Formats: sequence, C-alpha cells, structure tokens
Amino acid sequence: MPELLIVAGESSGDLFASLLVREVRSLRPGWTFTGIGGRHLAGEGVHLFARSEEMAVVGVWEVGKRLPAVFQALRKVRKALEVVDGVVLVDYPGFNLRVAGMAKRRGIPVFYYIAPQVWAWGASRIGRIAERVTRMAVVLPFEEPLFRRFGIDATFVGHPLLEVMDFHGSRTELRMELGCERGPIVGLLPGSRADEVCRLLPAFLGALAHIRSELPDARGIVAAASGLHDGLFRRAHTERLPVVRNRTYEVMAASDVLLVASGTATLEAAILGTPMVVAYRTSWPSYLLARRLVKVPHIALPNLIAGRPMVPELIQRVASPEHIAREALAILKDRERQEKMRMELQAVRERLGSPGASRRAARLLVEMLEGS
Repeated sequence: MPELLIVAGESSGDLFASLLVREVRSLRPGWTFTGIGGRHLAGEGVHLFARSEEMAVVGVWEVGKRLPAVFQALRKVRKALEVVDGVVLVDYPGFNLRVAGMAKRRGIPVFYYIAPQVWAWGASRIGRIAERVTRMAVVLPFEEPLFRRFGIDATFVGHPLLEVMDFHGSRTELRMELGCERGPIVGLLPGSRADEVCRLLPAFLGALAHIRSELPDARGIVAAASGLHDGLFRRAHTERLPVVRNRTYEVMAASDVLLVASGTATLEAAILGTPMVVAYRTSWPSYLLARRLVKVPHIALPNLIAGRPMVPELIQRVASPEHIAREALAILKDRERQEKMRMELQAVRERLGSPGASRRAARLLVEMLEGS
C-alpha cells in the first residue's frame, strides 16, 4: 500500500490537510501518511516528524527566526523521501516548493492542494510549479485558468471552508450566549500567529475605544486563535473585554462589524456574510520587500475574488486605530451599506463552489497515484 509524505506548514493548512487525509482513507483505507503538520493531522493519526507550529511565521524578515526548525524539518523530509510513494503539499509555498523540487529529483509524484499565491507574488514561481508539481487542486475560482495557461494540471475543487463552516444559529441567540445582547458588536480577530496579534491587537483595541466614543453602547469581543498564549491578550483582559477561544465563527456571526487580520479569516467572514474592516501589519523590512514583489491590487480575499474593493483594507501605517475606527463607524452608522456588503459577500460565497472540496481533491490524488 502507498505511503505518502504530507506537509502542511500553517494552522489552516493543517485543518484542510486533515480533511483531505480523512477522505483519502475513506477511498483507500490502506494508504498511510507521514510528515509535517499540527493538531488536526495528528488527530487523524498521521505520524508527524515535525510540527507546523514551530515553522509558521508572517513576513519574509520573520522567517529568519525559525530557520533552525526549517532546516531540521528539511533534513527529515529528505530522509522520508527515500521511502514514500507520493508527496502531498498543502499551501506553505516557501517551504513546500523546495520539497516539491526534492521529490521531483527522485521521480516522486507531487500533489499540491491549496496553491501558492502566484497571483499575489507574480509569475516567478509558476515555472517552478510547472516543473515540480504533477497535479494541483486549487480552491479559488480564478486559479484554475491561471495555472492551466502555464501548462499545469490544475482543477478547481471548491473551498474546504464550506465543509467546516456548516454553521447555524440566530444572531439573537448568539449574542445572548456571548453576553452581548445590547448595542452593536465589534468582533476583533487579530490573527492566528503571535506576531500578527502583537502588531494588530493594540490597533484594534485603540479603534474600539474610538468607536465607543461615538457609539457608547458598542461592545467589543476578541476571538483568540487556538494555540496562542493567553499573555498575548493581556491588554484585552485589562480593558475587561471578553476573550473567547474555539468560538471564532460564533463571534463572526454575532458581530455587526469585524476588525480582522488579512488572511483566511476574511474568507470565513465572507462565508458568514459579516461586514468587515481588513488590516495588515508586518515588520518594515518585510513590508518594503512585499511592496516590490506583490502584484495584486487587494490583500483581502473577498476583494480578490470579487475583483474590486468590496471591503475596506488598511495596510501598515494606514492600519492605525483612527483609520480602522473611521471605516468601522462608516459601516455601523449606515444600515444600507451593511446590507449591501452582506449581499456582496453572499455573492463571494457562491463563487467558492459547493461543499465537498476535500472529497474532490482526494479523488484527484488517487487518480494521480493510480494513473487512472
């Protein structure tokens, strides 16, 4: 039976990789997996020789802090490639494209799930993908034609978020459960990594103070990503704001507006139809480098999918408490704008396809390895 190397270097990738593993095993129960991931892959019984939490960072400059862990993981990958029959890579392109090259040199087929964002960083990576990747399952609707133009065997399978966000519940009930029955709710989602929280949470808390100065009955609630140390949220506790864990979707659905870090959370908010203000901050060296490299007009995934600036985006210095508050207040004070944004976010959700992305991706992987 085939043994597969699987690499998912970030928390969302770990979740989506675990769903893929589950579906593959339902199709081919004897197949085994080993590799790099987090708690979700571990929960599926995958043997992990490195943990994704040790490698996840935001920004080119920050990567240097994790280089020892990255090099150690690469050594273990090299050893694993001596015995596996195929490689499954999930997101995390800086590391995974290197793994793809190592596998290619050994003649091992490579399946890439959740593609590198070449549409953001320019086409320089597409040549490497075409050389190293055997089959690709993409999760954003505009990616399939893009990759196919370069001769890459890519298939749009839908987005796996639609599988994990089977969420029901009235906003009234959610607000009561969260202890925020009265007044507009401002949800604060400062990111899933420690460095994101350190940079964005102070700005979000400052923005909330500005919002409350104009809307005194506004309530703030912080959604803390699992795995983050509680000390990162000390200031929120000091200001007597509720900090909740493992209830991010409830916070999103109950809120009138979200202050949210750029990333997967913006797509989650779009699926739930909650208006948002998107912010992004990184170190200045990383930001200056990104300004030279990034090739897209938007950073928020809903805007990229819609092809226009549907939700406000604030980057680096502009992501100040004052600017964030101004955008949030413009939404909170304009019911017509809120409803329009909700309708536009619903259109984004529809473009993501139907639930079942993991199953469709699993079938593509099986086809690749069995040659059918």
